[in-house]
Amino acid sequence: MSITPDTFLELIQSAAAVRAETQQEVDRLRKELQQLEATIASLEQEEQGYRLALARRFPDTAGAHLPQPQPGDEPELFPLEDDLRKQSRSDAVETAVRVISKTEVSATPAHIEAFLHERGRDDTRDAIGAALAYLNRTGRVTNIARGQWRLSEGE
Repeated sequence: MSITPDTFLELIQSAAAVRAETQQEVDRLRKELQQLEATIASLEQEEQGYRLALARRFPDTAGAHLPQPQPGDEPELFPLEDDLRKQSRSDAVETAVRVISKTEVSATPAHIEAFLHERGRDDTRDAIGAALAYLNRTGRVTNIARGQWRLSEGE
């Protein structure tokens, strides 16, 4: 069997057909991925709405679903030399936002207050709000919605 220009043309057409089928499959999967990502975004918004409703309706339980340290078990992010009670208010609030953001979409003042009280601090909601405003001005935290905070990008 000798190789002729027609042989190459058949190979080119065959490869082009397979490439077109593959591209159609990739396009279908991209569209499906976009739909799934949109579903995830919608569910995240719904979940956040429920969290906000919980915090509004039952402010005393806003931080109840956060992980609690066990007696005698030092929380991973608070080694003994980094006691929150010894930190400035703004540093303690920033630490609270950092830890809460690991388990929540954002941190609310109620979450932060509960977190700090559980760790021996007596900061008021007003003092926490002032610290958040300072941290926001200095670029350390970002207000993503009313009463919703997270660390700034790069923190």
